[in-house]
Amino acid sequence: MLSVLGKNLPLKILSVLLAVLLWAVISRGTGGETTEISLGIPLELHNFPKNMEIVQGNVERVDVRFSGPRKAVSRLSQMGLTIPIDLSGAAEGETTFEIFASDIDVPQRVTVTRVSPSSINVVLEKVKAKKVPVTLRLEGVPSEGYSLGPAKVVPSHVEIRGPRSFISTIDHLDTPPIPVHGSTVTLRGEIGVLLPEGPVHMVDRPTLKYEIPVSKKDSNPGP
Repeated sequence: MLSVLGKNLPLKILSVLLAVLLWAVISRGTGGETTEISLGIPLELHNFPKNMEIVQGNVERVDVRFSGPRKAVSRLSQMGLTIPIDLSGAAEGETTFEIFASDIDVPQRVTVTRVSPSSINVVLEKVKAKKVPVTLRLEGVPSEGYSLGPAKVVPSHVEIRGPRSFISTIDHLDTPPIPVHGSTVTLRGEIGVLLPEGPVHMVDRPTLKYEIPVSKKDSNPGP
């Protein structure tokens, strides 16, 4: 039995060494042993329906678990992976979009094993535009013996645009506070407006000019 095992022993040892070397080369070429990793992959929304905006759908990224050769998997975080969501054809209201493993473009030998959440809900709403008045916000009081006249701003109205449920609640826009404390002369300048939080924006941004009359009080009022 020993004589059989010892027959051509150098050739057998060489064969084993070649097999080990071949395995090492193949493992290096495929990135080594299999491993898993979880990454937060951002969503990219495409093809918004005309005159629609999102009013609800706060999922910005989903948790995706990948499996594959260690080297290939370790590079995933540097690849800028995204998940595209096609909104074309979506109607006003709530729409559910399923997310499949095939939606994620991964390298060869890498597999998507889990997507969480596997669906997202997006609420779309029609966009509306309207003009609203601008209100000058004044801060402080003029110097003693002086009074403020009626403040003016030009243009007096600006046009805003956004989902109709948001737009319907806005009846005016305020300016940042204008300090008038200690003033003795009429104040003039340019100013912007403060937009409320939410998906509301200005149709254009005109230059707003204001005038706040400041005059001395009449020290000898008539009877």
